[in-house]
Amino acid sequence: MIDSYYKFQQHLEREGIMFSFVGPVSHNVVEGVGTVLRNKMELEEVSMNVSLKVFSIFIEQIQNVIRYSADRIPQDNFESDISFGMLIVGEKNKQYFLIGGNRVTSEQKERLNDFLDKLATMNKDELKQFYKERRKAQPDEHSKGAGLGFIEMARKSSEPIKYNFEKIDNESYYFTIETVV
Repeated sequence: MIDSYYKFQQHLEREGIMFSFVGPVSHNVVEGVGTVLRNKMELEEVSMNVSLKVFSIFIEQIQNVIRYSADRIPQDNFESDISFGMLIVGEKNKQYFLIGGNRVTSEQKERLNDFLDKLATMNKDELKQFYKERRKAQPDEHSKGAGLGFIEMARKSSEPIKYNFEKIDNESYYFTIETVV
């Protein structure tokens, strides 16, 4: 347990973290948090361009947790499943950073790693072209999309996306992805 939640809050503030969430994620959570995030950025008079990029990446990261987290409580239909993960939004040195995380299976890790490695080698023009190609393609059998969310994050991020897989056990990893706007 944390000795001092006040010190914990101060630590988050020093790190520039304005929002952090760990736990069950649903579409209702996305709507509420998205509204608060948008309002906060309006109050801080963040440019519309930056605000839209941050909000778009936020949605993509939360959708990643909802669709692909290996930690989930099944509901009547897949779209209603409750998935577990993490999302952090912060601002440091006049740049916003967004970090998403969730548990993935070893099989998911391999596919994600290959795809994200490929994205990391592309410049903005190549990402744009790749996005167009993937929009026309059918998703593979293990995906609920064509990787468009990751491509969008890479396109909107002002720096190359960073990602990591932390081994939990022989069957799963904790996947994190970080973008900067």
